[in-house]
Amino acid sequence: MTQININLQIPLDRVGVIVGREGTVKVKLENAFGAKLFIDGSTGDVEIRFDPSVTDRVAVEKLKNILVAVGLGFSPSRAMTLGEDDTYLVAIDLHELVGEAPRDLERVKGRIIGKRGKAWKTVEQLTGTLLSVQGRYVAIIGGSEGLEAAKSAIKMFADGKQHKTVYGHLENVRKELKRMQMEIWEPGLPPATGHPETEKNNV
Repeated sequence: MTQININLQIPLDRVGVIVGREGTVKVKLENAFGAKLFIDGSTGDVEIRFDPSVTDRVAVEKLKNILVAVGLGFSPSRAMTLGEDDTYLVAIDLHELVGEAPRDLERVKGRIIGKRGKAWKTVEQLTGTLLSVQGRYVAIIGGSEGLEAAKSAIKMFADGKQHKTVYGHLENVRKELKRMQMEIWEPGLPPATGHPETEKNNV
């Protein structure tokens, strides 16, 4: 069997988080994914060597994404939710939204976090996602629908929208998703039929 090796780099100040106290986080990840992590603490380079028996590319990507998520500021426990099915990671570069001026970057980051983290927590609650604000990036972990909602909220904050406007938008999105789910799963609904024009033409 061919051994799968992956190389990536994480910020130096996040290396210790991946290793964990007495190596506990590193060992937990290695055991969970059948891999060995070789971490250079002086450069942030990480080599992942999977056991030859590991052929599941999905599992490979999950471990890679977990390490990237820790590098983007998530705690190991929050990053490890990426091991679940249908859970994804997205990183938004704030420089692309507000430019590279440090003052603008800090202003938008402050709006996303909110006083005592209120905005951050509210977005998480309304979208069912996890957020991290690290450097120039806002990273989001969640399901596809939650990710899209959270991304729209981040962009609205960057555009200067008021917090209550952003929260109202997310409430509407959540209500619409619930309505769609009820339509899909509500028992007793009549069976789906073809398009009226199609049925008419088939008569």
